[in-house]
Amino acid sequence: MGLTIHYRGGIDRTEHIHPLVDELEDIAESMGWMSQRINEDEHEPDFYGIIVNPKGDCEPLCFIFDRHGRLRNLADLITNQIEPTEYSEYCSTKTQFTSVETHIWIVGLLRYLKKHYLSDLIVSDEGEFWETENRETLIEKKDFLQNKIKLLKGALESPEAETEFKSIDDMIAYIERIARGLD
Repeated sequence: MGLTIHYRGGIDRTEHIHPLVDELEDIAESMGWMSQRINEDEHEPDFYGIIVNPKGDCEPLCFIFDRHGRLRNLADLITNQIEPTEYSEYCSTKTQFTSVETHIWIVGLLRYLKKHYLSDLIVSDEGEFWETENRETLIEKKDFLQNKIKLLKGALESPEAETEFKSIDDMIAYIERIARGLD
């Protein structure tokens, strides 16, 4: 459960990866966000890019490119998965626990990158802001999910909640029953 922005694509010209990383580092600094360059000191690395960490409780934005200029997810970098898998091109950042303004700003950044660097960028926004630019819809979705998370937490912490299970499957089935009951 959560509000997430998914994105995938590739850079239009691989020689623009370094200027893009420089620009993203400047943007992060101007926003007071942390950033970390990836494999900056390696000669011809398999992956190169930057991870940008927005303020607040937001997952990082990963702009990690392979040698062909395709965006790759953080898991490929961590596991050194050089050859892409069917999941390699899918990147995402969860914004459920950060501000609506940060979510909107991330969408704006992705729009800028699509216009200037990643013309084939595909974005899917669970808050629908990318698709509609409707702030109220984003707020409604965020509030709805936040409410469901609180309800699930309350149900799992209640005195009536089961606490002993014979297997992990039993525990998962129990949580699913509670979650379905919240509808």
